Amino acid sequence: MKKLNLLALAVTCVLCLGFTSCADDASPAEQDQSASASASTKNSTSKVAGAPWVKQFEDTFDVGSNLSQWTKEQRADYNSWYCDYYSSVPTTQWRDGKQCLEIKTTKLSTYKYQSGFISSNYQYKPENNTEYMLSANIKLIAMDGGTYKSFTETYGAWPAFWSVQQNAWPTKGEIDIMEGYSFAPNASRFTSNLFYGTSSGANLLGNAAERSYPGNFDINGNGGWHLYESFWKMQNNVVTVTIKVDNVTVSTYTNSSAGNLNLNNFGPHSIIFNLNVGSKDSNFIDPNKINLFSTVMMWVDDVTVYKRPI
Repeated sequence: MKKLNLLALAVTCVLCLGFTSCADDASPAEQDQSASASASTKNSTSKVAGAPWVKQFEDTFDVGSNLSQWTKEQRADYNSWYCDYYSSVPTTQWRDGKQCLEIKTTKLSTYKYQSGFISSNYQYKPENNTEYMLSANIKLIAMDGGTYKSFTETYGAWPAFWSVQQNAWPTKGEIDIMEGYSFAPNASRFTSNLFYGTSSGANLLGNAAERSYPGNFDINGNGGWHLYESFWKMQNNVVTVTIKVDNVTVSTYTNSSAGNLNLNNFGPHSIIFNLNVGSKDSNFIDPNKINLFSTVMMWVDDVTVYKRPI
């Protein structure tokens, strides 16, 4: 999640747009370990890795499951005066014909909202000459009574999909795969980002690593569901993080020559989904403009982590 009012220093990042595939040729034995290559996101947001990827973690959020692979936090949000997280909020539901995680906002008073935050008990970090692929399908939607509204019609919602080591933040880094900001009637914004520092509580990067999603990214495309991915690899002791949305590369991060970013120190990370409301910076999100209609919801399906040798 974005941390505010901190010093911004340079970080070397490469931004490119394009479509890529993660499938490789495989023997029948390898194919038995992993499923077939991923389908096109024009028709589906499902992500199934082909060999030599080997699954490390998965949650399809079957209805009735108790989210036992996750910790449901109960606390105030660190970045907002207006949002408190309740452990009862994250639930599994049938939505859009899918069994999925639902995180739902509730307005408690003029300046206070209830929402949810979950972090995986599973943690991961690439060893040398390995790569991890984290993916999730997410839909952001609002409701006004019984009428569905686009996320883009709301103001003040701040959903995120990220990975982090929460202890001694940000000394083990933070990878923001998706941060969404709703600013209706102006355009909503979606970004990736990194945070890092050598001392607890002191981010050295500011928002220098923040990268906006492609201009043609449409939150309502594909029925509102989108495939979000983080590729985190170490090859010959060089670490690279690549963020993709619907198979389009949003950003590629490497270490900066100035030493402000040390990706080799990142991890091990947990996986996090949360839906924040508002901010501690009223110039960023004006609390008097917050409009979530009856609720804003974050639906999450098919969270997977795969690993392969490189």
